[in-house]
Amino acid sequence: MSENLINALHDERQRAAAAAKAVLEAAAEAKRDLTAEENETVDRAFADMDSKAAQIAAAEKIEAAEKAALESRSRFAVAIEAPAKTERATDESEIRRIGINGGRLVFDYERRDVTKSTGLGNPVGIAARVNVVAGQVNPFIDASVVDLYSVSTGNNFQFPRVTALGTAAAVSEAGAIGESDGTLSSLSLTPAKYGTLIQVTDELVRDAAFDIASMIAEKSGQEVGIAHGAVAGPAIAAAATVGKQGAAVAPVYADLVDLVYSVNQKYRRGAGAGFIMNDATLGGVRKLLDSQNRPIFEAGNLGGVDTLLGFPVYSGALADTGDEALSIVFGDLKEIKTLLVGGVEVAVSNEYAFANGLVTYRVQVRGATGLAQASAVKSFKGANV
Repeated sequence: MSENLINALHDERQRAAAAAKAVLEAAAEAKRDLTAEENETVDRAFADMDSKAAQIAAAEKIEAAEKAALESRSRFAVAIEAPAKTERATDESEIRRIGINGGRLVFDYERRDVTKSTGLGNPVGIAARVNVVAGQVNPFIDASVVDLYSVSTGNNFQFPRVTALGTAAAVSEAGAIGESDGTLSSLSLTPAKYGTLIQVTDELVRDAAFDIASMIAEKSGQEVGIAHGAVAGPAIAAAATVGKQGAAVAPVYADLVDLVYSVNQKYRRGAGAGFIMNDATLGGVRKLLDSQNRPIFEAGNLGGVDTLLGFPVYSGALADTGDEALSIVFGDLKEIKTLLVGGVEVAVSNEYAFANGLVTYRVQVRGATGLAQASAVKSFKGANV
């Protein structure tokens, strides 16, 4: 039993005694008897004092028994040295270690949304940093935009796809229900490899003040994200059904409205509904006005997502507006499926640029992106001029 508990009980008993004493002294000084209320106060104080005295006695008896047991046990106990605590190596120290000694590491992915508050200088893992940076330049690997899956192998992965619905009909009482089979297929994804080489001087690797993990994450995240987006963007635009072909190569306000309402409301009203287009196209679209001369583009506040016609709009690697170019897609972006295999692999070579005193890091990831339902996302196609 802790001495702190016993001391606390003594303090409480003394406070009860002081309360009773104050009441009695006040009545004596006034040369009067105690009132009924004062009698109750004093009785409660005396009862509290008796209770605390009993608790103190019990606590002291238990503490004495515990001390006796410990003394008895210590006569036979074998002294065992506690194992030294080992701290888990950080990604920064691991990156630096393989830069000096060589080796290969695989870091697990962390699926996280990209927000303004995501700080690359914070002590997060290199896989999370690469994922965040890549998502900032490529919405097709941003879990807040598309449906992102982490898988353990690079084998072919298939998602079910409905290419045509069956037909239902009203049936009279006792009438036969006719058969009407829809058409099914699948989206087949086989991950491809995206990688980059990053070289740093041997001095920087050994300089403890230099955050090498942050630098590798920043640079490789952008390069890997751009490489994947250059493949994923045109593939998604090609897989989507053309929802609107404009009278010119660049869309006007009416074209965007028509594109939105070419998508079935099941997908148009889904939580993942939004636009994707590249920066050049977005720069032109944000200048468009509606029929009341109001901007249809609204910038996100405090790092929030920009909106177009009330829907989120993201910048991705789609074609520029041009002759029959598929420059904009709109629909339920969660029907875009992205696979990421394993984690971010970081390997190092001290020999690749040995003569220059450079350490070469190879960062690579494997992934694939496709559209599960072609009707869920539709594209704007420029005019044939």
